[in-house]
Amino acid sequence: MKGLVVTKDNKLYLEENLPIPETGDYEALVKNECCMICNGTDLGVIGGKVREVTRYPAVLGHEDAGRVVKIGKKVTSFKVGDLVVRAGQPDNDKFSSAWGGFAEYGIVKDYKAAMEDQADVKDINLGITQQVCPEGMQAEAASMLITLKETYSALKRIGVEDKKKMVILGDGPVALAFLSCAKLMGIQEIYVLGNHRDKLETAEKMGVAGIFLNKDEKEKKKASDLFNRKIDICIDTIGSNQTITQCLDYIKETGTIAVYGLKSGENLDVPLPELRNFNIQYVQWPVPEVEAEVHKPVCDAIMDGKIDIDLFVTHRFSIDDYEKGFQAVKDRTALKVVLNF
Repeated sequence: MKGLVVTKDNKLYLEENLPIPETGDYEALVKNECCMICNGTDLGVIGGKVREVTRYPAVLGHEDAGRVVKIGKKVTSFKVGDLVVRAGQPDNDKFSSAWGGFAEYGIVKDYKAAMEDQADVKDINLGITQQVCPEGMQAEAASMLITLKETYSALKRIGVEDKKKMVILGDGPVALAFLSCAKLMGIQEIYVLGNHRDKLETAEKMGVAGIFLNKDEKEKKKASDLFNRKIDICIDTIGSNQTITQCLDYIKETGTIAVYGLKSGENLDVPLPELRNFNIQYVQWPVPEVEAEVHKPVCDAIMDGKIDIDLFVTHRFSIDDYEKGFQAVKDRTALKVVLNF
């Protein structure tokens, strides 16, 4: 089967002869229909900057969606034809797994059945977020579901339900996912600062209290004057010392900076503000149990039209044209890129 593989020397190529994974008793085989490029993690894996991936060559990708084509004899949570997300690749003699969503076939694990049977299944916790999507959902929407669930679950971990004012720093797909999910959770006054006018205009279409071009000093000052230490939560989707420091100027006493961005290779080095009581909370990696809990509300929001997937997806390519997709991400001309099998 075909799949995208990252080499030790930071190269990405399309492997034509990956082995189709074998299906265990508590596993189901999935034929993937598409996988989205994760602008942060996938590029980080290619660059050797994601510490969870240590062995190469590795099969890339984790934002995949596909249909179940075969089930193990003890599987109860999946049936043939189900649309599922996050099917992955197990390690084999030749290739390790960087989750492995950019492959024609993958495996999902029946976490519920294995727990009920007290079965010892390798990497069974991967099955916590390998979930079935509602009937009628398209594969592309299911693929986008992963980013949305990650951001929605991050907001739950931060605790935003009773907050009123939020600033989102960044204008990429993660920032827009935070915007969509924060609106679902009832936050009415949300501002977005970013460096790309077209992406800020997309945020405006989604509904915001204000957008600001962060690289324009006049707009940046206008935002700072408006926020004036009145912001409950600042979501930093970039995660650098510079952006965290910027957020410190916005939050109120007892406010929170939630750092989601995976800015690798830096120590936390920010000046202490005048505030005496504030929080810097890192939510850079999903907690599977929390992500699984938000599956239904996010699915419902997509199916009810409260989240418009078309506002996120800007580029679509065949897996054979993967280089065009990754180049669009590197050039920052894309929001979400879908590679179809």
